[in-house]
Amino acid sequence: MRVVVTGATGNIGTALLPHLLRAGHTVQAVVRRPAPGWLGPDAVRWTALDLADEAARGPFERLCRGADALVHLAWGFQPMRRPDLLAESGPGAAGRCVDAALAAGVDRVVQLSSVAAYRPRTSLDPADEGHPLGGIRSCTYSQDKVRAEAAGRAAAHRHDALERLTLLRPCMIGQRAAGGMMLRCSLPAIVPSCAVDRLLLLPVDPDFRMQLIHADDVALAIVRCLERDVGGAFNLAADDVLDGEDMAKALQAMPIRDIPPGVRGLVAGAWAAHLHSLEPGWVDMANRAPMVSCARAHDELGWRPRHRASDVLAELIAGMADGAGTDTPALRPRTIRDGLRRFVRDGTVARRAMT
Repeated sequence: MRVVVTGATGNIGTALLPHLLRAGHTVQAVVRRPAPGWLGPDAVRWTALDLADEAARGPFERLCRGADALVHLAWGFQPMRRPDLLAESGPGAAGRCVDAALAAGVDRVVQLSSVAAYRPRTSLDPADEGHPLGGIRSCTYSQDKVRAEAAGRAAAHRHDALERLTLLRPCMIGQRAAGGMMLRCSLPAIVPSCAVDRLLLLPVDPDFRMQLIHADDVALAIVRCLERDVGGAFNLAADDVLDGEDMAKALQAMPIRDIPPGVRGLVAGAWAAHLHSLEPGWVDMANRAPMVSCARAHDELGWRPRHRASDVLAELIAGMADGAGTDTPALRPRTIRDGLRRFVRDGTVARRAMT
């Protein structure tokens, strides 16, 4: 197949492209900052487009003509202090890309969503794809995922093509190469990456639970969706569920009871003081997102995760501690020097138009 992939140089895209190429598919990558040397000079066709710009819709539709599938991964995580820009790079781009691809005659559209689109959990029982949508009200990312799904479905409805739209709802996605990027979006530039695995104490809520999934496992699910031509929504998560004790063990820290204002209060205070770039709503999402069942993906895609959540966490923390990255602009390694240079030139990550 000829597959158009947006956001091809990010956390999931860097895992997906090698899988598509090994399977014999042709890849047209659409990104803001191409990486033509990555994966070899002729492996991928690159096009530079800012999908947050409405003017990109026409050129994007022309790129999709003759393609068999679109995988829409593009998403902006920063600047968190500019929700207007996040709305254009998230829900806005999703609606335009799905609409353009279907108008161009693409047979299958796979749109990446998130478990963040679900309403808060009321228990730890696994939720299937019928769990109500609505997101976490205090988290911009969560609300934007709800809007992005609605935009994708509305575009598909306009083309009478709902059966050609697949929505993937993974939990938190990790891999070693994403460590530097995740730190860059959450810690001040002057904090060394190695501080991540040198915590002495970690506040732990006894009710805290988290699911993780490896980027490679998400990539495999996307390939299955394309090759099996299956529509609808699919949850994606590793088989095991982590708690606060698991987090502390992975960070080699001593767990202590999380006493108010606790982690949420610390994050909110530091956010208000402009000491870091992580909106406090992300803590609410981590504490309240539902645990999900992946039975539909198991049954209809023949998909099973190859990585345990505990292993994904260990790999991600190791990547954070090393400021790890890869040879793409979105996942470049994190260094203090690079962070300070960009801070002087562009300001804090949470205010930049591009990160």
